[in-house]
Amino acid sequence: MRGLLILAISVVSASACLGEPERVPLFNGRDLSGWAAMFGGNLDAWGVVDGEIRVVHAGKGGWLRTEKMYRDFDLSLEFIIPEGGNSGIGLRCSSVGDPAFTGFEVQIYDSSEGGIAMSDCGAVYNAIEPLSQAVNKPGEWNSYRIRLVGDSLSVWLNGQQIHDEAKLDDRGIFRRADQPLPLNERLTTGYIAIQDHGEGGLRVRNITIEDLSPDPDPGDYEPAFDGESTQGWTHRGGGLFRFEDGTFLALDGPGHLYSDRVHTDIEFHALVRVATPEETGAPRTGNGGIYFRTFPNESNPDTWPTDHGYEAQIDNHDTRDTHYTGCVYDKAAAMTGKPITRDGAWFDYRIRAIGDRVQTFINGVPMVDAELTEVGEGQIAFQTHHPGNRIEFRDVRWRVPNANELDD
Repeated sequence: MRGLLILAISVVSASACLGEPERVPLFNGRDLSGWAAMFGGNLDAWGVVDGEIRVVHAGKGGWLRTEKMYRDFDLSLEFIIPEGGNSGIGLRCSSVGDPAFTGFEVQIYDSSEGGIAMSDCGAVYNAIEPLSQAVNKPGEWNSYRIRLVGDSLSVWLNGQQIHDEAKLDDRGIFRRADQPLPLNERLTTGYIAIQDHGEGGLRVRNITIEDLSPDPDPGDYEPAFDGESTQGWTHRGGGLFRFEDGTFLALDGPGHLYSDRVHTDIEFHALVRVATPEETGAPRTGNGGIYFRTFPNESNPDTWPTDHGYEAQIDNHDTRDTHYTGCVYDKAAAMTGKPITRDGAWFDYRIRAIGDRVQTFINGVPMVDAELTEVGEGQIAFQTHHPGNRIEFRDVRWRVPNANELDD
């Protein structure tokens, strides 16, 4: 027995040394460290009782979410749902909006009599019904294993596979059948969340995760905005920059919004969506960018900051070498050789500048990896390029990276 224990420890240690994903707890069994309330919820409505997360004030909890984001992962947890109970696990959701629809929800529901509709236990809510029903009777413990990689979802409920690499495709509605909301247009990265639906009685325990993301969230990002205003930023030129229901919008243009803070080494992360022409009524809606290490133009601060800085481009249609989403405009082409984003669909954008090395990533895919030596410090600036423009941002965050992260 002792030999087996030593072998197990050796295997875990070897995995850690090789940088392979390890299964870690998301919930420590003692308190709600690492979790936050959202969607109108109050953290005090959630509590820890006997090593379990419980709703202690039903109807006041909203959703309870992780503080870190996850893209690809293997998640395990156990839950009890009471008779008539309803809840769910939100995946890849943003910190604003309903997690069931910003990302998607794997349903928790009292379906012990065998339902397999898009609202029954195990369903991707309002999108994909489970292959079968395996939930236990109310008041009994159940286990979920949820594996999500790219656009493929596999789910096991009490050991029975109820989704087998289901594709996150064009299925999905909002509240009604005449309100399409395709899964392949929702967020590709986001938080994991638990729903307080209002009935009470939900109990969750033993939450663990293996983070399979190519670029795991380091956990030390800070919000770049307060979530309600552009305080700490300065508007130059035309366009509009504002928040609507927690989503930051860059509209019309041309114009720029500069951070008051000056950075040297910087890592910037945001969830981004370019509106479609059908939404705006304009023939062209998506041209903008995220400048870094930039300052306003000295001769005319209300025009393009062309004399200093780099721009991580946002444009899903201009296919010239350095002009599409993920490129550093006029400085560095993307390794993909083509855009991998499209209007109407959310994507996550990561920009990292350490010393002279500049990298960009879209949905974890490396785009630019270049040595750029022109500038070493400056501000962040959002650009909105022309009339009719509409680019949406959620969970805009930044951090100061370490030099040893360059080998990631």
